Amino acid sequence: MRGKVSILTIIFTVALIFLFLLIASRLGEKPSDSTIDGYSSGKRPGTSEEEGEVNYYLNPTPSPSVYKPDIDIRSWEFILANNDNNIGTYTPVCVQIEGFPQYFDERAIDKLEEFLQAARDAGFTPFINSSFRPYSSQKYIFNGKASQIAWDGKYTYEQAVELAKKIIAYPGTSDHQTGLAVDITDRYYRNLKHDLVDQELLDWLTDNCSNYGFITRYPTHKYAITGLDEPWHFRYVGREAAEYIMENNLCLEQFIELYRDKRPVK
Repeated sequence: MRGKVSILTIIFTVALIFLFLLIASRLGEKPSDSTIDGYSSGKRPGTSEEEGEVNYYLNPTPSPSVYKPDIDIRSWEFILANNDNNIGTYTPVCVQIEGFPQYFDERAIDKLEEFLQAARDAGFTPFINSSFRPYSSQKYIFNGKASQIAWDGKYTYEQAVELAKKIIAYPGTSDHQTGLAVDITDRYYRNLKHDLVDQELLDWLTDNCSNYGFITRYPTHKYAITGLDEPWHFRYVGREAAEYIMENNLCLEQFIELYRDKRPVK
């Protein structure tokens, strides 16, 4: 009996020693490189050996940013004329547009003529219905409308002026005065009415205008912002800005607002 007890005791003792050595070897191993919440279970990003702690703000997740063209919003291409921005008697140097009795800013005339020629090459017959309109002409047209409204004495002249503003751009607020605007229709559909314009031509002009630096200045879906619905009215702003405006479905007011930290065009 004693012999049997001694053998069992030896076996039990050896087993304990083996288990002890196995546990000791495991404790001495280097920690694995498995990840926990996206980080290594060893030294994590932003952790120094001295600090021994994680700095989660050293390499923060980048915030999404909105791209906008690196342009000078104070440049002449971006002059804004509307009810909130009266450009006074601003007068650009304009030259005649091909054989039309119309004029356009000499700094962008080449782009306009390229635009028109491209439309012809596509099988259309574009016609310039209206372009540069100086301050004096706008004043004459506006005063005429106000006088017409006040003619029968139903309204005072001051009231007539306010009513006229809903029909005719007040002097200094017309986009045509910038010298960078054109109303383009088909040669055989010159009336500026939605039911008379050549829609196929307008679709082509809208789809291709940015290639030549133009935008649709008063698209129907931006009426709440611009106050006008004139899909035939195109405005030059330069190719980079035009592509951004058209691709992002903006109007000129919205585009300029992106650069509100810059001083306005003078």
